[in-house]
Amino acid sequence: MESLQDPETAQWFRLRLRRHVSEVLRLSWPVIISRASLMTMALVDTIMVGQYATSELAYLSIGIMPFMPVFLIMLGMVMGTVVVTSRALGANQFTECGAALRRSLPYAFALGLFGFGVSFFGEELLLLSGQTDDLAYHGGRIMFILGLGLPAYLVTVTCSLFLEGIKRPKPAMVAMLVANIVNVGLNWVLIYGHLGMPALGAEGSAITSSSLRWMLAATILIYIWTMADQEKFGVRLAPAQGWRVWAEQRRIGYSAAVSIGGESVSFAVIGLFAGWLGTVPLAAYSITHNLISMAFMVSLGVGSATVVRVGIARGRGDRADMRLAGWTGLGVNSVFMGMICLIFVSVPTALASAYSGDAAVIAIAMSLIAFCGIIIIVDGGQSVMVSALRGSGGIWSPAIIQSFTYVAVLIPLGWYLGIHRGIGALGLYQAILTASVLSLSLLSARFYWVGRQALAGEVENV
Repeated sequence: MESLQDPETAQWFRLRLRRHVSEVLRLSWPVIISRASLMTMALVDTIMVGQYATSELAYLSIGIMPFMPVFLIMLGMVMGTVVVTSRALGANQFTECGAALRRSLPYAFALGLFGFGVSFFGEELLLLSGQTDDLAYHGGRIMFILGLGLPAYLVTVTCSLFLEGIKRPKPAMVAMLVANIVNVGLNWVLIYGHLGMPALGAEGSAITSSSLRWMLAATILIYIWTMADQEKFGVRLAPAQGWRVWAEQRRIGYSAAVSIGGESVSFAVIGLFAGWLGTVPLAAYSITHNLISMAFMVSLGVGSATVVRVGIARGRGDRADMRLAGWTGLGVNSVFMGMICLIFVSVPTALASAYSGDAAVIAIAMSLIAFCGIIIIVDGGQSVMVSALRGSGGIWSPAIIQSFTYVAVLIPLGWYLGIHRGIGALGLYQAILTASVLSLSLLSARFYWVGRQALAGEVENV
């Protein structure tokens, strides 16, 4: 990009910046609501099962634990859909958008079937992790039931990514909002045994979740198949190219799976360290982690909008606009996270008290919440830069950077500060802050470097 002192360049910068900010805001809020709806659905399941019986809540919780890593890794495998779709949109290759979806759908379904196969062994996995026979049996049944909905879950995610890639995220948002309402009703029937149905407890919640995932998959597929401009995007055309042609799309997915898998495993280990500290520190850690997760939904939405904006600019071959799109996404996210940070810092006691009435838990949690106001800015920023880097053509570098910072740095540093040094839960969050700062710095440096390279060759191999 030329110097901003040049009037023509300065005018271009103002116009493009305004456009990027506007588009990031327009594209991000439906995704934020969709992601938050997923968390809301899980929260409702937890509350309704917990009200039914504490033992059933334990079964639900333990059954989800081995299911989530399987789902998250499978989720990463289909993330290439949004990158390829947005790039094709930027290049005005509209039928390639549909081709990306048509390739991804059978791929996602096959991955879901594989995950379903893994869910057969939920009981064995839980027994290997040291759970009691009772927890392993009932938790294994929960994992199996959730696995029944995994193929539909991944199809729904793939369709949502396609819609985000063509800048149309609202239909998925509406579907998720409706699903949340239906979820409450079905839970009421199946968990508690109303309308002549037997009370199934945690299994009733799992049946509801899997049923809704098939309903969502059918709904969003019907929408895409019948949308007014489906012919423009070639939705009903079978891709003519073979397996090798969409290798980049799959490689992006492999990279995302490594990133998501490494990060989720790392945070699971940090949660295990929190458990070593005792009941009260664990409760305080969990409260703070839940608040961070809720704030993180905003970053996921901004990241989704950023990968689309960067991908479109890349599809046009506009390097300057691609760089500006990435940095704009980081800037918008920083503003949002800064606002949430002020809430964390201003009213930590009120936030902690909403989760617990235990004075000891609140005393620890309020200090953690105030400290984590800084973490959400950095952690959310690194998530957005992962999206920007993938949109710009970065395939393996996000996975390498995140695996290094969260597996090789976070885990040992968390043990050293939280356990060995005896700092406790605050030490665990100090480690998270350190790893997030390192991740954001490395990802930003890599995005800067990629943005300065010629777009010839397109695919990044490292």
